[in-house]
Amino acid sequence: MQLKKYLDFRLLGIIGAIFLILSEFLPWFSGNSLIDLYILYLSLEIEFSFLYIFPIISGIICLIGTILILYKEDYRINTVVINFIGLGFFLIFLFELIPREFPYVNNAEIGFYFAIAGGILILFDILNILLLQDKE
Repeated sequence: MQLKKYLDFRLLGIIGAIFLILSEFLPWFSGNSLIDLYILYLSLEIEFSFLYIFPIISGIICLIGTILILYKEDYRINTVVINFIGLGFFLIFLFELIPREFPYVNNAEIGFYFAIAGGILILFDILNILLLQDKE
């Protein structure tokens, strides 16, 4: 079966970045989206509130990196570096959020799963870019 003929694996990064951006606006815990939590914590804990916009920042960074390789395939290493920076923002968000919201993780809603799926798709995109052969 020639799956590569029907599917362009370079689109994994775009889909993953879109999932990360969409997860910002979907409900995470207790029916609240991250943008709602950002607005709520902006008045309560201003230093912690900026953590809630990390998935959208990560998604935008990874989207820029993925569009870069679609523009010109010679920018493979630049794309990988940009995507790792975007995933770094997302991992900082997860490592700070999960311990704080741990009692509510079993009640996670669709936004949490979109973010995790987006991060995994971006990771697969990085692996795909690194395994891509040069065309001669």
